Amino acid sequence: MDIGIGLWGMQSTRSAPLPHPTLYKRLAEDAQTAEDLGFASLWLTEHRFWYDGYLPSLLTAAGYMAGATRTLRIGTGCLLLPQHDPLRIAQGVATVDQLSHGRFDFGVALGYRDQEFDGLGIHRRDRARRMEEALDILASAGAGEPVTPQGHVVSPRSVQSPVPIWVAAVSDNAVKRAARRGLNVLLSDAHDDRRAGDLVKLYHETARESGVDSSKARFGILRYVWVDESAAAAENTVIPRLRSLLLEQLGGWRYLSDENGQSLGFERPEALRKAAEGVIRNNAAIGTPETVIRRLKDLAAVGVDFVVARSHLISQTQPQLYRAMELLAKEVAPALADSGKA
Repeated sequence: MDIGIGLWGMQSTRSAPLPHPTLYKRLAEDAQTAEDLGFASLWLTEHRFWYDGYLPSLLTAAGYMAGATRTLRIGTGCLLLPQHDPLRIAQGVATVDQLSHGRFDFGVALGYRDQEFDGLGIHRRDRARRMEEALDILASAGAGEPVTPQGHVVSPRSVQSPVPIWVAAVSDNAVKRAARRGLNVLLSDAHDDRRAGDLVKLYHETARESGVDSSKARFGILRYVWVDESAAAAENTVIPRLRSLLLEQLGGWRYLSDENGQSLGFERPEALRKAAEGVIRNNAAIGTPETVIRRLKDLAAVGVDFVVARSHLISQTQPQLYRAMELLAKEVAPALADSGKA
């Protein structure tokens, strides 16, 4: 099992306000630290039209990271593909892969916030169609095939052939979309281990029905991860911050759902808090190295071979983050090296 580190969204929140030039400077510093510690990759995240300046331009930031590092892979977790012009994205992906000398992992997602689609003048109901069309263009670009009616190809091509594409999967439909194309899957941090295992099985079943070889597909997942020398220190350091993050952003964005599948916002504070506590309890690995190793090995047991450890929680200081990253890299990652796929 490989471990990447994430998610960097360059947010200046009310609980941790910082000038954006400082945040972008720290992105380079954090990436260099992740590289020095031996992480497989560092992952960026995209949204737009939110008060905190959430990173709206992933490929620009990915290019910046490419210049700041030499060996670290750069991942997008995830670019909201239906909100973009797919040809420009295909060109941008090839450019970032050139800049990084083949160190790019391109994660894509549908997007779900009405405000983002409305602000861009795109109908949210068209997102699935736009996603399929964009994935077709990316596949053609990666194969060096024409991407316009006039026969134009993307040039220069990417160094990797093709750039690995990861499809963010919250729903069954997203998993099936990835499986029909043989693409990698990045499962949501809203999924517990059992649900993650069910989605891995669904992927293989759908691929088999579609005549797609799924033997080389990779299954990643987002997980809130924080490692400390003691369980009490970890809980006191990170759980209040994680709770604040979940309640503010996911409440404002209506990302979490209740037991009936109804989206939760600020108008239902008790239900929102209950859902957030469920994420912390079931979908996070927080504590000593031994605790985190055990929680992540449970994921390997259901077929997950890659974890994006969400240790960047915005409100932590750089020294706190770097210590947690160091423990994750030196104490946890070696114990997971033989779990799942290499």
